[in-house]
Amino acid sequence: MKLSAANKAKLVEEIRFVLEKLKSETEPASKLYYFSAVYGVMNRIFNLEYAPDLIFAHIVINAAHSQINARLRDPDKVIQLPIELFDKLSDATVALLEVIEKDKNPYEVLKKFALLGYVTGGNGYYLYQRGLLKL
Repeated sequence: MKLSAANKAKLVEEIRFVLEKLKSETEPASKLYYFSAVYGVMNRIFNLEYAPDLIFAHIVINAAHSQINARLRDPDKVIQLPIELFDKLSDATVALLEVIEKDKNPYEVLKKFALLGYVTGGNGYYLYQRGLLKL
């Protein structure tokens, strides 16, 4: 992900703060609230500096957030949030930070975010229960 030094530094700083909150918060809703800052800062940055990979990351991470948030707001007796969901969300965020710091291709890490969102819906949870979708 190619960004100017200043914008990259701002993105890295924000993601590090999010990671601290993902570790320290105990409530899923609080964790998700702080996680939303990842795509929020991306939006602010790509309004200043056009970067296609950043826009792609924003869209995928925003979608994952929305899907997880929908499940938190509308609990289902059948479709549960996997117990490791927020640990995996933190792991994916750490991997995203590395991609940004090292100017790597974000595709593989963004697939992780897509799966984390998808597993919160009916078909995703079904595939997770069958052992086909692995977080």
